[in-house]
Amino acid sequence: MIKFTINKEEVLFEKTVEIAKSINDAIARLNELVRKIVKGDREGAMSEVIRIKAIYERVAMTREEVVSMLYGEAFLPDFKESMMMLNQALYNTIKAIKDSGRAISSRKPNEELLRTLSDGLLTYLSTIIEAGERLIAMVSTMKSDMKEAIKIGKEIQLLERNGDDIKDVLIQRLYDAESVADVISVLQFKDVIIFMDDILDYMEEATLSIETLYATLKA
Repeated sequence: MIKFTINKEEVLFEKTVEIAKSINDAIARLNELVRKIVKGDREGAMSEVIRIKAIYERVAMTREEVVSMLYGEAFLPDFKESMMMLNQALYNTIKAIKDSGRAISSRKPNEELLRTLSDGLLTYLSTIIEAGERLIAMVSTMKSDMKEAIKIGKEIQLLERNGDDIKDVLIQRLYDAESVADVISVLQFKDVIIFMDDILDYMEEATLSIETLYATLKA
C-alpha cells in the first residue's frame, strides 16, 4: 500500500477529487437534460445546459489551479506527468459532458428519431452514471491505496466496453431510421452518441493515468 503524506500532494489530490465530484454532478445534470428533452420540456432542458456549463467552468478553474501547482512546485517529473495526464483526462471528460448537452439541445430533435433512440440513450446514460460514481471512488482512494484505485479503474474500463456495445446499437438504429429524418437531425444525434462515447473514453484514460502513476511510484 502506498500513502502520501506531503501537504502539497494532499492539496493536489483534494482538488482532483473535487473535479471528479463535479464530473459526477454534471453527469446527473446531463441525465436530467436528456429526460427533459424526451418529455418535450425544452425550457427545463436549457436550464440543465446552463447548470452543466457552470460546472464545466468551475472544473476548468480548478484544473488551472492544479496545473499551476504541478509546474510551480518541485514535484518529481514522472509524478508531475502522471498527474497532468489524469487531470487532462478529467477535464476532457467534463468537456465531453458539456458537448453532449449542447449537441442534444442545440435544436429541437426530430421526434421520430427521439422516439427511436430515447431508451437507448437513457441506457447509455445509466452506464455513464455508474462510471462517474466509480470515478469518484477511484480518485478518492488513490491517495491511500493505489492498488484499490487501480481495481476500481478496471471496473470503469469494463463499463467503457459495455458503453461501446450500446453505442454500436444506437448508431445502427440511427442509420436504420435515417429515412424518416433530415440529414441535420441524423448528424445531431450522431454527435450526441459520439460525445457520450467520449465521456466514457476519457474516464478510461483517467484509469490508465493512475496505472502509470502507480508504476512511477513503484520505480
